[in-house]
Amino acid sequence: MREIKFRAWLPEYKKMVFLYSWNLWQEYFMCSEYDSEFYVRENIIMQYTGIEDLKGKEIYEGDILSNDEECYKVVFENGSYRAEIEEYSLDLIDVAHCCEIVGNIYENPELLGD
Repeated sequence: MREIKFRAWLPEYKKMVFLYSWNLWQEYFMCSEYDSEFYVRENIIMQYTGIEDLKGKEIYEGDILSNDEECYKVVFENGSYRAEIEEYSLDLIDVAHCCEIVGNIYENPELLGD
């Protein structure tokens, strides 16, 4: 069974954090980097895909993967995790074993050439 984990991009702090507590009823979460509550709707939540890159690092939505030829953006689309470039997307499971995480779309958007 896949481990369920989340991280969040905090636009106010321009920082990526990992969630350790989540209150769905009041829509806030806690992270280890800051001793305060953050509201879900004010931040961007990303889920762990259950898949690791070629170096064994956990892949999350929003990560950027590279295989030295192309950079892929990890997205959740039509019920599955995908590795996407401009022209097409592939099943994440098919490319993860030959790619490594080089950044994410919030901290390193320049890697995608946008």
